[in-house]
Amino acid sequence: MTKKSFFCALSMICGVLAVSPQADAEPRFTVGAYGGYLFGTSVEGTSSTLTSRASVEGAVDYGAVVDVALRPFAFVELSYTHAPTELSLQQSDGAAYRYDLLVQYVQLGGLLVYPAPGAKWLRPIFGGTLGASVYSADSEGFRYTEWRFSMMFEGGLQIQPLDYFGIRLQARLGATFLSDNSALFCASGAGCALAYSGTAVLQPELAAGAYVAF
Repeated sequence: MTKKSFFCALSMICGVLAVSPQADAEPRFTVGAYGGYLFGTSVEGTSSTLTSRASVEGAVDYGAVVDVALRPFAFVELSYTHAPTELSLQQSDGAAYRYDLLVQYVQLGGLLVYPAPGAKWLRPIFGGTLGASVYSADSEGFRYTEWRFSMMFEGGLQIQPLDYFGIRLQARLGATFLSDNSALFCASGAGCALAYSGTAVLQPELAAGAYVAF
């Protein structure tokens, strides 16, 4: 991920916030929790002598989100996602590995809310965030953690029957960017020799949760 791409993504998120709809007497803060399903993904890597395919299994996930209003219906959003899963690795020499993997997302960005005309309780949402993906591997006493830059785009629906309470349904797409010679997915305790350079790891998510507004 180049610096130019990073600032382009940040400018886009800020631009989205700048065109938010207007309204009166809206909450300044919302705090919520959610659960959902983080879909699996796979990437291919190479070393000096081997090629491999690493597959992250889909898993149930959960998380929390905090939104702070910049103006009516435009929020700065901080979110955290936690997904315990497994990773399988198949190498070209026939060796296969499988071990526990914890996937975490920490994200900061913007969220827009668009109340439906004549039904303010029904609110389509759209947002984008930047942050970090944290991958933590654990296999037979071998532990390895790596942080990588990531971004997310999200869309969904808020159903808010009360001024202070609502339900949020959302779909998100996370993209984690691997730099050159990244050893994000390690073969085993013998070492992290596989490089997945120039690869974006994509993981969709479907989730639902509840939030309070004040």
